[in-house]
Formats: sequence, C-alpha cells, structure tokens
Amino acid sequence: MYPQVGIGTTNPSSAAILDINGSIGNGVRFGGLMPPRVTSQTQRDAIPATSSDVGLMVFVQDDATFQIWNGIYWETMYTLSIQAITLAVQDFDTNINWNYTLNPAPYNSNNDIWDVVSTLGSNTAAIDNVSGYFLGCRDLENTLTGSNFVHQISFINVDVSSVVNARLAFDYDVFEFDNGDDVHYELFFDDVSQGVVTIVNGSGDLSLEGTITATIPNSVTYVRLTLGISQNGDTDFAGFDNFRVYGE
Repeated sequence: MYPQVGIGTTNPSSAAILDINGSIGNGVRFGGLMPPRVTSQTQRDAIPATSSDVGLMVFVQDDATFQIWNGIYWETMYTLSIQAITLAVQDFDTNINWNYTLNPAPYNSNNDIWDVVSTLGSNTAAIDNVSGYFLGCRDLENTLTGSNFVHQISFINVDVSSVVNARLAFDYDVFEFDNGDDVHYELFFDDVSQGVVTIVNGSGDLSLEGTITATIPNSVTYVRLTLGISQNGDTDFAGFDNFRVYGE
C-alpha cells in the first residue's frame, strides 16, 4: 500500500497520488484548481526549468495561454479565446484602484467595528469567504453611532464603455444575522438607480456567504455601487471583499 493525499476528501482515488475534491462543506461551496500564474513571458522565463522538468505547467496572463515545459522550451497548450479585462477593483489589500467612501466614517472600538480589517475579533472564524483585509462590520448599533441605521460603502463611477458584457461583482459572508440585520445593494447605471436588491433579510440567526455578480448592459457608460448594512449585536458579524468591475 502506498500513501495518497486527498484535499477536501478523506477517500482519495486509488488511481491518484493527489485527489482534490471540488466541493467544500458538503456541497455548499465549490472550487477549482488554480494553476501557477505569471504575468509575462519574462517572468515565465525566470522559472529555472531544466531538462528534467518535462511537464511543468504555468499560465501566462499577458498571452492568456496555458504553457508546458517540454524540457527545452515552453509550448502553448491552450490559448483562451476571451480573457476578462478588469476595469476597477477594491480588495483592500494590493488592488485598490476603485475608490469609495464609508458612511459613517470608519470606527473600530472593542467589538464595535465598521472598518477595513483583517479580523473581526475573537470567535469570528466563521467568516471565511473573505481574506486578507476586508470591509468588516460588528455591532453597528452602539454608543459610537448612537442608533441603529444603515451603514453604507459607496463606490465611484466606473467607465465601462471600453468593454462588452461588463460585470460587477463582490464577495460577502454574514454570520447569524437575526431580525433587523440586513444587507442590500443598489446599482446605478449612468447615475440612474436600478433599485435596491436585498442579499440578506436577517431572521433566525441566518448565515450566508457567496458572490454577487450583476450584468451591466452594453448600452451603459458608467456604473457604480452602494452597499448597505444594518446590524446589531457583537455575536453576529459580516465581511465584504473583492469588489470589481470587469468585461471583455
């Protein structure tokens, strides 16, 4: 018998050295295999591949190609017919070119949090659909604010006229939202509201996570987003991350 490795499974295939399960949490979330990526051929050529590294694979982003090392040079395995063009992104880490405002101004005192953070404090490991720094909220009705009102993050307009089939997306993760704990967003196409969309209508300690993706018509020139959160109590909390606008 030979040892095998399973990721996301305790019963890896007997035919595989490494078996990666695409489902997480009993099929609640799903994921794929992300190959190593480099930006350019220059970075690819910096990989110290030798004649013994036949089969080494990499994705070159500038060329949108999957490439494999044949022992002498890199061969293109597949070229994507379409590659997303990112117009604006805010992940609160290194990709921060989509500007925003917070209302009210950010605060972070004990477990009263409305701020860009890397943690929401103790006993908050359930927030796992966001990473690095993210917009966090915990006990938004507190002595700092004086009342329970909607907290908002509002992003500036993004010009989407240079792409087609534009999308706007962001990730969210809320833990045990009860009555009065709500999350909604509002899109504006050329400064015209497209209506308020409820993501979370809190009740019964509701926990949800996922990605919101909205389609932007090709006739639109500018798009912007406002996200609103109402939440009370420090035993329930939420995180929001990876706001982005992209197209082809």
